[in-house]
Amino acid sequence: MSDAAIEPVLERPSANPTLKAVITDLLREAADRFIVPRFQNLQSQDIATKTSDTDFVTIADQQAEAWLAPKLSVLQPGFVIGEEAASLTPAICDQIPVGYGWTIDPLDGTKNFVKGKPAFCSMVALLWNGQPVQSWIWQPLTQTLFYAAEGQGAVRIDKNGASSLRLKNRSDDVDLMFGSGNSLGLIEPQKSAFQARLRLLAGRRFTGSAGIQACLIASGDEDFLIHGNSTPWDHAPVDLLCREAGGYAAMLRDESRFHVAMKAPFMAVSSQAGWNRLRDAVWRD
Repeated sequence: MSDAAIEPVLERPSANPTLKAVITDLLREAADRFIVPRFQNLQSQDIATKTSDTDFVTIADQQAEAWLAPKLSVLQPGFVIGEEAASLTPAICDQIPVGYGWTIDPLDGTKNFVKGKPAFCSMVALLWNGQPVQSWIWQPLTQTLFYAAEGQGAVRIDKNGASSLRLKNRSDDVDLMFGSGNSLGLIEPQKSAFQARLRLLAGRRFTGSAGIQACLIASGDEDFLIHGNSTPWDHAPVDLLCREAGGYAAMLRDESRFHVAMKAPFMAVSSQAGWNRLRDAVWRD
């Protein structure tokens, strides 16, 4: 966290009861307006970089977030942290207010999107005192929604209807686990040591989207996501979806629950036993 956790000081009032359906419709509309028409149709002037030559932002990211952000704060008043707004003004992540808030990742998997690969999504999370209480991950190419609400479980909704997500019978043998991991955000010498341990994971692969990887975990298709650093827009929806589907998600250093003020290694795994065994395999303080 920043580095002291923000303790809840308010009793949580009921959120707008229409949010589940309304946010889904907004994500669909944002994707239909700004994202899908540009998939495999980007022009050079539509693409820029942020922190590195491979950290892309596109006009689709920017326009989708600008369209979504004011609508979210009307539906459920509170602060809004969007990935693109934070890239322009990083200080907005430094002071997380108590009460309701939102995170937005308008286009998660931008590098895939730029390369014309289909592994991308749009993500929104509703926060209470900096922790996710509802989350939406929208996959526009397949018209599939992954939704989670704190204490109410997780569902996948697609053309075939809604199905509850409940993880079971995933192996906790590290050699039999499949997933994605990176060391972004760590510094040397820890970064190189962590990278070396990640390379030893037999089932490690590169999804290129935290949201897509969370959906694979929640569906019982894969087992883990390991990131060297956490961000509000990536990890708020990922944390809640994986936990509500029956997996386990926490900060690697001390197993504390994710909070959007945290900037530290994060891991989500398909079971708590698997989380513990994978942590033993990859993490050294």
